Amino acid sequence: MKLSKYLLPTLREAPSDADNVSAQLMQRAGMIRKVSSGIYDWLPLGLRVLRKVERIVRAELDGIGGLEVSLPVIQPKGLWVETGRWPVYGKELLRLKDRKEAEFCFAPTAEEVVTDLVRREVRSWRQLPVMLYQIGLKFRDEIRPRFGVMRAREFLMKDAYSFHADEADATAYYKTIYEAYRRIFSRCGLKFKPVEAQSGAIGGSYSHEFMVLAETGEETIVSCTKCDYGANIERAEIKDAFKAPEASAFKPLSEFDTKGKTTVADVAALVGRPLTDFLKTQLYMIDGKIPVIALMRGDHELHEAKLAAAVGAPNLYRATPVQYETVMGCKVGFGGPQGHPGVAIYADFSTRAVVNGVSGANKDGVHTDNFNIARELPSIKGFFDLR
Repeated sequence: MKLSKYLLPTLREAPSDADNVSAQLMQRAGMIRKVSSGIYDWLPLGLRVLRKVERIVRAELDGIGGLEVSLPVIQPKGLWVETGRWPVYGKELLRLKDRKEAEFCFAPTAEEVVTDLVRREVRSWRQLPVMLYQIGLKFRDEIRPRFGVMRAREFLMKDAYSFHADEADATAYYKTIYEAYRRIFSRCGLKFKPVEAQSGAIGGSYSHEFMVLAETGEETIVSCTKCDYGANIERAEIKDAFKAPEASAFKPLSEFDTKGKTTVADVAALVGRPLTDFLKTQLYMIDGKIPVIALMRGDHELHEAKLAAAVGAPNLYRATPVQYETVMGCKVGFGGPQGHPGVAIYADFSTRAVVNGVSGANKDGVHTDNFNIARELPSIKGFFDLR
């Protein structure tokens, strides 16, 4: 086709709302156009590139025995209720009703329908293993779509699902899939690093993410310079090298007025002590009903995925101010881990070494000094890697 007949609307300047270089260049080159927040038109040049990537993906998955299918994106509520994900998936799941008031969702993933397909059509273990994959549109109602087509609400996704007669076969095939993914990224010419990741609510024993290294990325990874180990920040394991202090070092517990200061940083500045002397008490709710406490050292931040893994409850959310006051008996910022019978306490490894620390007193405007976990919390759930 002659260029004069080709739809290639280039732009001299990048759109003002394009928030990274790739989104700017793709729009200037006439590959995509923004329709709405997180929703894009793919123009002929952009679609041509996309199809080339699809061919690479198909070639590698077909090469390891994958079978391509096309599964519905409009999926019935019943399947999602059966897996327990309908009530917990959140606002990212676009829900809709047909003219008969039957409920459906515009699926962001296909575990429910592919499992339903296999349980109906695979009649014997002799038909296993089977790996089904598809390349199709998905929709997730992202709170803040960004980075152009990389974090869009409507997007094209390749998702694959394998079914096996036993765990040993699944483990062996996982390695086959892993190597296929390495080849896909290499053939696309990308600089990448596979890293260990949290499995999430529907994951199993193994999970890897293939990270493309970029200055504009939003994920942080840790890696070893002497071996191939890599993990995202949620999965990276921190060694428990913290020792509990001797009881002889414990000072008598006391309380003091924090003069309206609520944050750890403000209270630390008020009393002239480092953040490492502080214990942060954070309240979470399982299914909106069961409270659990996460205890962190003042200079550390909690990773919610690690807390969810430690608790064993994927449906774990930060307590609302009302829930906080109901459980803790005080306003947010003044709660401490002590005095809450029946509430499980999960402490980060680093808190074990805090001696004569500062914590909330469960009273508005008051903090506790000389707090020691070994003395004040004898029935703590345990110490975990939570950061």
